[in-house]
Amino acid sequence: MGITPKHVLAVGLCALTAAAGVPLAVAAPSTSALPLTSNTLSDVVDDLLATLDTRAVTKAIVPSQATRTAVSDLLAASGPGARATWDPRFGTLRTLRADGYLTGPASGSAVDIARAWLAASPAAYGLSSRQVSALSVARDHTLPGTGTHVVTFVQTVAGAPAARGGRAIVAVTKDGRILSYAAELAPGETLRSGWVLGEAGALLTVAAQLAPGVTFAPKATGTQAGFTTFERGPFAGPGYARKVVFPTRNGPVAAYKVFFIKEQTRAWEVIVDGTTGAVLHRAGVVQFEDPHGTVYDNYPGAPAGGEPRQAPFGATAESPKGWVDLTGATGTGVTTLGNNADAYANWSNFIGPVDNAPRPVAVDGHFDDDYANRWAATKGQTVPPSYADDLNPAATNLFFHHNRIHDRLYRLGFTESGGNFQADNGGRGGLGGDAIRGLVQAGAASGGAPTYTGRDNAYMLTLDDGIPPWSGMFLWEPIEDAFEGPHRDGSFDMSVIEHEYSHGLSNRYVAGGGALGSHQSGSMGEGWGDWYALNHAYTEGLETSRAVVGAYATGNETRGIRNYDYNDNPNTFGDIGYDVTGPEVHADGEIWTAILWDLHRALVTEHGKAEGAERAARLVTDAMPISAPNPSFLDQRDAILTADLDRYHGDDADLIWSVFARRGAGASAVSATGDDADPQPGFDHPTAARNGTAALTFVNATTGEPISGAKVILGVFEARVSPLVRTGSTGGATVRAVAGTYPLTVQAPGFGTQTIEDFSVAAGKNRSRVVRLAPNLASTAAGASIVSVSNEDAGQPAKFAFDDTAASVWSTRKDAEGAYNAGPDERVTVKLAAPATVSSVRVSAFKATNASRFSAVKDFTVQTSLDGVTWKTVRTGAFGYQAPRPTAADLNYTTFALATPTKAAYLRFFIDSVQGDTTTYAQVAEIEAFGSGAVVENGTVTPDPAHTDEGTISAPNPAAGDVTGLQNVFGVTGTEMNTACTFPPSSQGVDGWVTKLPAGFSDGLHSVSVRGTSAADSSLGHDLDLYFLDSSCGLTGSVATSAADESAVIPPGSVYVLTHLWTGADVAVEVTAVDNR
Repeated sequence: MGITPKHVLAVGLCALTAAAGVPLAVAAPSTSALPLTSNTLSDVVDDLLATLDTRAVTKAIVPSQATRTAVSDLLAASGPGARATWDPRFGTLRTLRADGYLTGPASGSAVDIARAWLAASPAAYGLSSRQVSALSVARDHTLPGTGTHVVTFVQTVAGAPAARGGRAIVAVTKDGRILSYAAELAPGETLRSGWVLGEAGALLTVAAQLAPGVTFAPKATGTQAGFTTFERGPFAGPGYARKVVFPTRNGPVAAYKVFFIKEQTRAWEVIVDGTTGAVLHRAGVVQFEDPHGTVYDNYPGAPAGGEPRQAPFGATAESPKGWVDLTGATGTGVTTLGNNADAYANWSNFIGPVDNAPRPVAVDGHFDDDYANRWAATKGQTVPPSYADDLNPAATNLFFHHNRIHDRLYRLGFTESGGNFQADNGGRGGLGGDAIRGLVQAGAASGGAPTYTGRDNAYMLTLDDGIPPWSGMFLWEPIEDAFEGPHRDGSFDMSVIEHEYSHGLSNRYVAGGGALGSHQSGSMGEGWGDWYALNHAYTEGLETSRAVVGAYATGNETRGIRNYDYNDNPNTFGDIGYDVTGPEVHADGEIWTAILWDLHRALVTEHGKAEGAERAARLVTDAMPISAPNPSFLDQRDAILTADLDRYHGDDADLIWSVFARRGAGASAVSATGDDADPQPGFDHPTAARNGTAALTFVNATTGEPISGAKVILGVFEARVSPLVRTGSTGGATVRAVAGTYPLTVQAPGFGTQTIEDFSVAAGKNRSRVVRLAPNLASTAAGASIVSVSNEDAGQPAKFAFDDTAASVWSTRKDAEGAYNAGPDERVTVKLAAPATVSSVRVSAFKATNASRFSAVKDFTVQTSLDGVTWKTVRTGAFGYQAPRPTAADLNYTTFALATPTKAAYLRFFIDSVQGDTTTYAQVAEIEAFGSGAVVENGTVTPDPAHTDEGTISAPNPAAGDVTGLQNVFGVTGTEMNTACTFPPSSQGVDGWVTKLPAGFSDGLHSVSVRGTSAADSSLGHDLDLYFLDSSCGLTGSVATSAADESAVIPPGSVYVLTHLWTGADVAVEVTAVDNR
C-alpha cells in the first residue's frame, strides 16, 4: 500500500503551464471516448484533456481536533458499523455510512430533516452553524419506488454557489431516517479575492489559453441555467460563464466557471480566479462513444433485434407529450425532434449543432426510410457523399434510441429533479431547455483522411443541467495499422448509442452531477456506459450468450470494441493500469463493467432473469446520487450496498460483497483516493466464514532456496498491476480470498512471470502449499548476459526483454526508414548463466504504453547454441490478433513449448515481423526460457503455536490511522510508537494497544486477529483497526474495515501490531496471532 502511486497519469503540460500562469497538478484524464485508437492514430493521451486541480495534495490535511472530537461523537450515535472517511484536500468528513441507518425516524420535509441533522453537529463537517444555515439546496431528488430523498446542499458565499467542491449529499428515507452522507465541504467563510474579470473577461481568458492565436471578442446573448451565454464566434459552440466560489483549504476563492467549446469533440469546463484569471480547475466535458419510425433494436443483421421494425414514437408514461413534436413549430416541419431528443446531421466537426441541418421531415410523423448502407456499399465514398443517402434512417434510429433510453432511465430515477435531458420539465424540478442533441454522421465531411477526427469513434458532451448536451455518432472505416474494421454508421449500433448516453447519466446523476473528476470515477463513467448497454441487451433478449459492446461498429462479434467479451473478462481491481495503454479510463473502465456484469449475473441467478436484471439496474442507478463525489471503485461499492439497504433492506448484501470480493474489491481492498492508479486489492468477504486461506511457500525448483520479494497476483496480468501480497524472506505468502477458483500469477527477479491456472480456495479452509518455481534461464537477474543485439532504442534497450517483467520493453530504433516488415529481422543473443536444458519459452508481446499497438512483435524465431557459433532453430511462434486492433488479451504472456527439450548455453531471438505492415519499429516486452513449469505441492510443516496478548484501550480516535497513507496519523499510542519506537509505549492503552510478535511471525505465513469487548457495557459497540510496524516502527500495512473486529495476514517484516480504537470506550482487546499452515 504505497503512499505514492506508481503510475504517472499524465505529464508534459509545459505549454499550458506557461499560458495559464499556474503550476499544474495533473490527475486522471476525464475526457475520453469509445475509441479503438485516438483520432491521431496514436495511443498517447492529449494532455489538455487531463483533469487539472490546483488543490491536489500528496499529504492530506489533518482534521482539526474539534472536528475529530465531533466526528467521534457522531459515530458513536450512528449505530453499528458506522464508518467515516476524510477528504484529503480539506480535512473534512467525506463519507458516513453504517450497517443500518444513521438515525431513527423523523417527521418533516427531507430538506428540513437533512439540514437539522447537519445543524446538530456542524463541527463534525468542518462548518459553523451559520454555514449550515447558508447551505443552498441544489437538488431534492426522490428515488422511485423507495420514497428516499437525495438532498444535495451546496455551499454559497456572497450569493455565488461553490463549484468543484463545497457540496453535501444527505439521503433521507421516506420515514425520515438518515441513510447516508457524502460530501466535499470546505472550511472558511471569508471570501478570498473578488469577481473582477467579469463573465466576458473570464471567457476571453479561457479562450486565449485553450485556443491561442485565435481572434475572439465575446458578445453576450442572454442567460441560461445561471450562466451568461455568448455567441460562439470562431468556435464550435456558444460560450457560458458564471460567478462561482472555488473551495480551498484556506477558504473560498471568488472565481468564474466557464464552458468553452472549441470544437465539437474538444470542450472544457474551466474555473478561473476571479481576479487574476489563473486556472484553478480544468476538466474535459466530452466523453469519447402515433408517430412512428423504422428502427433497429440492436443493429442491422444482429441475431436478435437485427431486423428493421416500426416503433411507435407516441406518448409514454415517462414522456407524456410523446417523442415527436407534431406541431412542426421549429420551422422545419414534423421531424426527429421532441421534448427528449433532437437528431440531425452534423457533417463538420468545426461547426456546432444547428437545428436547420439536414434531417428527416415527415408531415405525418412516419419516418420509414429504408437503410441502404451506402457507406459500406461504396467502401467509404465521400465525393459525392454516399453516407448522405442514409441520413434519414440513421437519424430516425438515433432519435428512437435516445428516447428509449430517456424513458428507461426515467423509470430508474433519472428524472427532472435528477438533472435529466428534457426541453420542458413540466414543473417537476430541475432545469429544462436541454433535450439531448443527436449528431448523426458527426464529422462525416470534415473528419476523414488524413486526420480521421470524424471516424471510428463516438462521443458525448455533457454540460450543466439546463444546457443541452450532445452526442455524436461517427462513421466507421478501416484505417491501416490503426483501426482495421468495416465501413459502418455508428448511428445503427445500439450499444454505442447507449454507452454515450450513459455518460450523460453519470455526469449529471453521480453525487449531484459534475463529480467524475478522478481517474477511477472517469473509468467508472466508461464502465457504466458499457454496462447499461449490456443490461438492456440481455433484459430485452437482444443477447443471450455474448456480452459485447460495439459488435456492429467494429465488425467484431466476439469481443467488440473491448479487450474481452464481458462474460470472459479476467480483470480485477488490482489490474488498474494493466492495459497496453497504461492507466486509461476505457481500459480500466472494463474492470468496473466486469464487476457490475458479475453483479447482474449473480442477481439473475439468485432472483431469476426479470427480477435479477431489474434489481441490478435499480442498485447501480440508485447508488449514483448517494455516491461520494469523485468516487473510487470502493466508494461506489459502498454506495451500492447502501442502495441495497434502502430498497431491498440489505437482502443482497452478502451477494454484493461476494461479487466485489471475487474481483479484488473486497473488504480489505484499499484505494488512497479516486485517483489511485495503484490500489491495494483485497479478495476477502467481510464474513470470515466465506473466505479460505492458502499459506504458500515459494521456493527455487532447482535449489530449494526460498524466493523472497515475489509478487503474488490473483489474475492473469503482471505489468503495472498491484499484487495481492509479496513473499517474505522465507518465501512465504498467505492468500486469503472468498471461496472460488482463480488464476495465480507470480513474478520475481530471476524467475520471470509464471501463472498457475485454477488455483482454488475453499470456504473455511486453511491449506498449506509449497510452490516450486523454475528459474528463468534467460533472466539477467539469474546470471544471463546479453552478448549482442542488432538494433535497440537507447531508451528501451534489449536488456529490458530479459528483466522478468513486461512493464519494460525492448524496442528497435524509431528513426528507421521504411516499414519494419520490409527490412531485416532484428535479433538479440543472450548467454545463459550455465548450460541448461530449455523446454519452453515464454514471451510477452506487450508494447510500450506510448507506442503503437501495431509495433508489437507478431512472428518470431528462437534459436539455441552450445558454443555461440553453431545455431539451430528450436521454436517459431506468432501473436495474432482479432480485428480491428491488437489488445492486451492478444499480446499477454504466452508459453511456447519446444518440440524436444534442448541443451543450450546461448539463446537467440529474432523479431521476424510486427503486427502492422506500415510500422517502422518493433517491440517485445519479455523473453523468458524455462527448463520446467511451476509445481504446487501440499505443505508438511508443523504450525507454530498461537500467540495471544490482552489489554484495554480507553478512548477512541476516529481521525487516526488513515489507511490511505495520505495522512499517516496514528493517534496518541501509535504516534509515540512510530516516533520513539520503545516497547511497550508509555501511552499503552490510551487509544491503542501495541503487541510484539514472536520471532518468525513476519514470514507472510501468519495472521493476526483482534476481538474487543466494551468493559463497561458490551452493548455500546466498538470499532477496532490493525496497523503493522517494522523493527524501526515504520508502517508495513494495515486493515481498517467497517467491522467491529479485524483480522489480517501479517505483512512481511512486521514486528509490532498496533490495535487502534476507532470508536467505543474502555474496550478490552484480545490479540491472537496464528500460523496459517
